[in-house]
Amino acid sequence: MDVYSRVGSSVRARRQGLGWTQEQLGEASGLHPSYIGQIERGTKKVSLLTLTRLAAALHCSTGALLDDAPPVPKASWSVKIDALLRDKSPGQQELLYSTLRHMSQQFRRSKRG
Repeated sequence: MDVYSRVGSSVRARRQGLGWTQEQLGEASGLHPSYIGQIERGTKKVSLLTLTRLAAALHCSTGALLDDAPPVPKASWSVKIDALLRDKSPGQQELLYSTLRHMSQQFRRSKRG
């Protein structure tokens, strides 16, 4: 297996380990989902900058994407929420947080009633 296929397999395994779609990884990394698909299939030669962006989005080191290590376990909800908030403006982060807080309060109320 060549290096690009190994990187693609590692990206796919780590993305799936987080329970993400290619679209979600695209949002977290700033890359187009179809480009991520090409990377995962090993048909795209990835630059070091792109590899670094993917590693940051996948919460791993750049070197880990080059390694043949087994996929990471599913991430906790806090990691998924953190990825949602990343690269958002402070105002957008506050809106997302307020929305989650409001929904949480509604869930508590519905449990009581």
